Amino acid sequence: MACARQVGKTTTTSLKALHVAVYEPGSLVLIISPSQRQSDEMLLRVKALYRALGQAKPSRDSGSELVLENGSRIVSLPGTEGTSRGFAGAKLIVLDEAARVPDDIFASVLPMVASDGAIWALSTPWGRRGWFFEGFESREATWEKHRVTVYESAQYDDVRIAEVRAALGGFVFASDYECVFGDTDTQLFGSELVRAAFTSAVKELVLP
Repeated sequence: MACARQVGKTTTTSLKALHVAVYEPGSLVLIISPSQRQSDEMLLRVKALYRALGQAKPSRDSGSELVLENGSRIVSLPGTEGTSRGFAGAKLIVLDEAARVPDDIFASVLPMVASDGAIWALSTPWGRRGWFFEGFESREATWEKHRVTVYESAQYDDVRIAEVRAALGGFVFASDYECVFGDTDTQLFGSELVRAAFTSAVKELVLP
């Protein structure tokens, strides 16, 4: 899911994580973000939603883990290769700010999902690079894809959109609010120019 800022993606995904944990006893849900703090923030949202249900108290509640009475676990992890290993059979893996999760972390996460599990990757775009961009833009990728821009969010009216656009540079607004995978403002050569420099018409030079 390529999502604009503040369109409710964290709340929606927290509800999904809690739904899996409550209705599928003994399940494992992993929340992975570029940093531990970001993952913990989503876990805090999950805990608040769980309390709002009026359910029994969890059997264990720590800063980075919530264990329910039915044996389900929701664990928050940082996007580092060493700490994200060691889990298996996850019913749901949430990759928050996925565009900023490095390729090697994504590769280490893939084997953790159960055969009947799912990976939810959600993020604002961050340039034309990395596994999130390739998975979202590639026609060959098997992901189910959704894009939610600022224009689809009821939290933004025309006045607020105009204010945000005026306050930000073109790249930041297009990326964070229109969900465009574009070139950064600091690139010397744009992606289209780089791609145009390659051709199949030039024959390979073979030395004798």
